[in-house]
Amino acid sequence: MAKTLTILWRTGSMMAMDANVAVKIAQAALAKGYKVHMFGYGEGVTAVKKGQNPKRFPNVGKELEDTAKQSVEIAVCETCFAARGFERGEEIPGAKVGSLTNNLFKFVSESDRLVTIAR
Repeated sequence: MAKTLTILWRTGSMMAMDANVAVKIAQAALAKGYKVHMFGYGEGVTAVKKGQNPKRFPNVGKELEDTAKQSVEIAVCETCFAARGFERGEEIPGAKVGSLTNNLFKFVSESDRLVTIAR
C-alpha cells in the first residue's frame, strides 16, 4: 500500500511562495508513489480561489487545479473561506470547501506523514 502524505498550508497565494512550495512538495511526493492530501487553512484558503490571474507570480490556483487532476485530494476550511468573503462555487475545480473536523482529521488520520507550511 502506498504511503500517504498530508500537506497543511496556511499562507495566502500572494503573501509568500508557501502555497507554491506546498504544490511542489505534493508533486515530488506523487513522483515517489505517495498518495497526497492537501488542506488550506487561514489565509491559505485564498490559494483555491477561482479566477486568479497574477502577473508576476506563479498562478498557484492553476497549479493546484492541475495537481488535483493527479488524484490529490484538496480541501480548505469552510469557516476560513467564508470569513474572507468567498462563497461555495468560487473554488477551483478539484478543490473542496470542507472542514477541520471532517477533512483535515480524515487526512491526518490516514497519513504516514504531515507537513505544515505556515508563517
